[in-house]
Parts: sequence; C-alpha cells; structure tokens
Amino acid sequence: LVLSEWICDWGEKIMSGLGLSFSMKVLLVNNFGFNVGFYMLLPYLARHMMGDLGFSAGFAGFVMGMRVFSQLGLYLVGGTLADRFNYQSVILLGCSLRVVGFALFGFVSGQPGVACAAFLTGFAGALFSPACQALMARLTEGHPHREKIYALQNVSSQSGAFFGPLAGMALLGRGFRFLSFTSAGIFFLLLLLQWRYLPDTKGKDHASRQSFWMDWLSILRQKDFVIFCFIMSAYYLMFNQIYILLPLSVPNNGTVAAIFTLTAVLGILLQLPINHIMTHFFPRSARLGLGMGLMALSFPFLSANFGVVGEIPVAPLVTAAVLSLGMLIIFPTALSMVPELGHEQHQGICFGVFYFFAGMAGAWGGGAGAWFWEVSPILLLWGLTGTGTFFALLLWLHTKKMEREQTPHEAVSAGH
Repeated sequence: LVLSEWICDWGEKIMSGLGLSFSMKVLLVNNFGFNVGFYMLLPYLARHMMGDLGFSAGFAGFVMGMRVFSQLGLYLVGGTLADRFNYQSVILLGCSLRVVGFALFGFVSGQPGVACAAFLTGFAGALFSPACQALMARLTEGHPHREKIYALQNVSSQSGAFFGPLAGMALLGRGFRFLSFTSAGIFFLLLLLQWRYLPDTKGKDHASRQSFWMDWLSILRQKDFVIFCFIMSAYYLMFNQIYILLPLSVPNNGTVAAIFTLTAVLGILLQLPINHIMTHFFPRSARLGLGMGLMALSFPFLSANFGVVGEIPVAPLVTAAVLSLGMLIIFPTALSMVPELGHEQHQGICFGVFYFFAGMAGAWGGGAGAWFWEVSPILLLWGLTGTGTFFALLLWLHTKKMEREQTPHEAVSAGH
C-alpha cells in the first residue's frame, strides 16, 4: 500500500510536469488497469495448461502464440476501425471481449475451449490497444515531450505488471477459476470507467470516403516504415519469451512471480531515467540498436548456474533483468517513431501494420520456442541470441540511413 501510494504521487508529479491533458491521464490510468488485469492471469496460464489441464508444452506454446497473433496480428483490423469510427467505442468493444475471454478461461478445460478463450482475449486487445495508441498519438501530436510521454506510458504498464503477478500469486491459492473471474472483473470495472470518462473522439478518417484498402496501401507504400516494422518484429519475438520460455524454464510459480515482479520494478524505477540519459547522449539509431542487442544477449544467461535464493533460481532473473533493460532502451523511441514515420496520418492503421509484423513474430516465436525448448534448450537460447543480434544490426543501419536522409530535408526546410 505504501509503495502504491508513492507510485501514484510520483506519477502525478511527472504528469503535471509534462503538462498532460485530462484525456492523456485517463489513457495512462487505463493502461495501468489493463496491465493489472492482464498480468494477474497470463503469467500462470502456461503452467495451468500444462499442470492443471495436462496439456503438452507444444499445445501450451501454440495457445500462447495464438493469443499473441490474434491480438497483434489483427491489430490492422482494430487500427482501421479506430481510424474510421470513434476511439471510445472501439476501446469499449475490445474491453467487453476481454471480460468474456478471461472469464472463459475459468469455465473451460478442453483444448478447443481454451483456444477459443485465448483467441477472444487476443482479439480484444487487437481492438482496444490500437485505439488507445492512436488516441494517444493524436493527443501528443506536436507535443514537445512526446517520447517522454511514451516512456511514462511504459511506466504505467510496468506498474500494472508489478501489481498484477503479485495479486495473481495470492489469488492462485483459491484456484485458477477464481483468478480468471477476478481478472475478468477488473476489466469489467475498467469498461465502466472508460464508458464514463474516456473522451468521445473520432478517428482522423471518420469522414473519409476512400476505401480502407487504399488507406492500407498508402501506408504499405512507405518503404522505410514497412522495413522498420519488419525489423522491429524481432523485438516482439524476444519479448514474447517472457510468457513462454521463462515460465517453462522455471520450477515453480514463485519464480514466475519473481520474474514478472523484477521486470516491472525495473520498468517503474528505470524507464524515465534511462530514457532521459539515452535521448541526451545517443541518437535514435544507437538507442534502437543498443536496446535490441542487449535483449539478444540476455538469453545465454538462462543456461548459466548462478545458484538459488531460497527456492528461486537466479539465472532466469538475470535473463529477465538484461532483457528488460534492453526493452526499456528501445520501447519509447520505437513507439514514438510509428506515427512519425506514418506522417501522423492513419494512426490506427500505422500501429496496425506495426503490430501485424509483431504478431507474426510473436506467434511463430511462441510455438517454435516451446517446441525447441523440449528438443534442445541450448540451440533455442543461442538461436534467439544470434537472431536478435542480427536484427539489432539491421535496425541500427536502417535507422541511421533514415537519419541521414532526414537531415538534408530539415536543412532545406530551415533555409526556407
């Protein structure tokens, strides 16, 4: 309670210092609530499927990957709806589906039912997440501290990710069904909160008579943006291992809770200082390449023998810490670039394309990661490191190229 009060006071001071509007504050509060409900259940889902329900690791990986794909892969649909209609309605619809999906996890025990629940929870995110991101991009357009606001958004996410697993661990004693119903209840309360306080803002394409296919093509023709999205998919390939590889590699739910607690605490305490240091001393290309490279180097630590603290092995905590530091470096910069590379138009579709690539990588990484873990853990760990390092180099080179192309353009604009 003391920690939560301190975080709230600290957040309020930062929001006041950045001059955030009430609408931005509502989005940040929603982001916190979404993550509390989400992380309350998701860290324990893979172990529930393999332990309580007796499913194989391969099927558990398939379900987790499908949840990622149905969310991130269908982001394009959600983003298009956000641009064409009003953001609030799309967010409310997505939140309603998340209530149904999380409650369904508590009712079903067969493979088809679990897969259906995973799809619903993912599709729910595909609706409300791009609408929230597009609305935030709309509200921060031209704001002098846009990247800092995205960093603060990550802090609100990590705060939710901190409290969620702890609450989930406490509630697991009453059974996974009780946990799933509680998580669904949190999303129902958020549904009411958003219905009452979220601004009724129409998307930029609300009055457009152009086919949505043409909107998609106009974004897909922007080569630098599409290449950026493709390269950034490696970020989500590695990020998704927090939900697949790390839970499968640990002996108990206490270690799972420790992993998610550690990543959340690092995000809360270090996101804003890291963003401040990196933006002052490094260009975007260096920030992106360094962040993804650090994520790639985290995986070999999982095979090391660092001993245990109580019943918790240290190796997965080291992997989670290094992975998190890389994510903290790359996340605000990458997310702030999405609407900019899309020239601030079709913001929902821009995030839809970005997360489509992320969904493909996350879905493939979920199923393949679980399978490789059973076949050859060492091959999986070094495969992730090699892939991540290669894409980190690509990301650095591509962003550096865009920086060189942008500089002459800015010079000409300044001359006029």
